[in-house]
Amino acid sequence: MKEKILIFQLLAFFFTACHWTDTPRSGKVIARVGEAYLYEDDVKKLLPPNYTLEDSVRIVTPFINHWALKKLLFAKAQDNLSNNKKEAFEQLVNEYRTDLYSQAYLDLLTRQVDTTITRTEKEKFYQENKDIFKLNENLVQLRYLEIPIGNISQKLISSFRNFSSKDKSYIDSLSTSFRSLFLNDSIWVRATDVEEKLPIMKNKLNKRFINQFLEQRDSTNVYLVKINNFLDSSDYAPIEYVSPTLKQIILNKRKSNYINNLEKEIITNAIKKKQFELYEEN
Repeated sequence: MKEKILIFQLLAFFFTACHWTDTPRSGKVIARVGEAYLYEDDVKKLLPPNYTLEDSVRIVTPFINHWALKKLLFAKAQDNLSNNKKEAFEQLVNEYRTDLYSQAYLDLLTRQVDTTITRTEKEKFYQENKDIFKLNENLVQLRYLEIPIGNISQKLISSFRNFSSKDKSYIDSLSTSFRSLFLNDSIWVRATDVEEKLPIMKNKLNKRFINQFLEQRDSTNVYLVKINNFLDSSDYAPIEYVSPTLKQIILNKRKSNYINNLEKEIITNAIKKKQFELYEEN
């Protein structure tokens, strides 16, 4: 891993060092190192609109010094590194350049891949690969209210338990008087997140309390909780919970297949057009 990091750092160094080494162009030159020139237009891009003299000194001077230092180090490296080392670096630079262009082209082409993933596709992949969707944490579907003791009423408790459309409207009308609430009980959430939000529910989020109404109290608040469903780590993740993951996996697989087919097509066409030839060994 350290070797890979070093290689990328060296490649970045060589690419940067080679910047602004073109044939001198028109424009005001503000610095030169050997045959490399830095122009005023290149530096102006770094400055904010309506920049001041202080901005110029603060931003431009360190940039020019840094630019010059890299040019000088590059020149020293060219003079002092062995030919074998320089040839190895040039090969890496060429390979890196090729990889960058190739990957950018493939990324451009993969934008043509249809990103629409139907529910049928998700369900099929889910059923065929269900073992990879085994849970490693507890999930729960629930609703809850955290209410200051002074704001609790029998009507509110009854509305929370029944939870009809009329009850939901009534609860919504009082929402500003609650300490916290979560009413979307069709969504799967992590049990640990609920316990973090409501410590009083620790050890009460389990299958024993499914479909039960819980009323808990401490010195300042009343907690109304209704657990609709619960899954522990021995269960499989619900398809709706892993839907974003399913979409990404299927999309990645679709892109991978597209690229594989594209690469084969490129090779085949190149052979047909005599752009790519294989020579038999003698």
